[in-house]
Amino acid sequence: MRLARVTFPVVFLLLAEATAAQSAHSRLKDPVLLRRFDNLSRKILCTCGCNMPLRNCNHTGHCNAWPMRDAIDKLLLAGLSDEEILQGFRNGFGKMVETSEAFAMARSAEYRYLLPQLRDGFGSQILTSPETGYLAIFAMLSVVLAAGVAAIFIRSRRAAGGTAPVLDEKRREELLRKIQATD
Repeated sequence: MRLARVTFPVVFLLLAEATAAQSAHSRLKDPVLLRRFDNLSRKILCTCGCNMPLRNCNHTGHCNAWPMRDAIDKLLLAGLSDEEILQGFRNGFGKMVETSEAFAMARSAEYRYLLPQLRDGFGSQILTSPETGYLAIFAMLSVVLAAGVAAIFIRSRRAAGGTAPVLDEKRREELLRKIQATD
């Protein structure tokens, strides 16, 4: 009985650690590599047409995400840095694609069409965050435009404030009579 009290918590902790160190899209077990895989798969878009990061693409069957995620797994195990992997997807992995185990799934008959892009690169459109900073430029221009519209609106309101219509005495008397007549 005493052995069961000690064994159960130990087995529970070992199982909890094993399940916490797994991902639905990776076969990696090392928590550090899994965090890196998660980070990378958030930054790279799936090319199946879903427009989702590799981490989120959940298409089953024939989907470009599977060989791409497999390559990330194996490249991480091979010791490549996150920047090297991102650069590879962006600019291509070169001849490495033809021989490296990391691209074995991509070399299969099912995914062979991905080889030229993996070899030569997908370009910056493979990244979930654009490199150009055009979003920041667009945001700045939007702020400037909004400030300009607000300034024009305020200026026109101030200008109109000094020329408010004034009721002359004759018109005032007429309106008062109409109000009293309706009571």
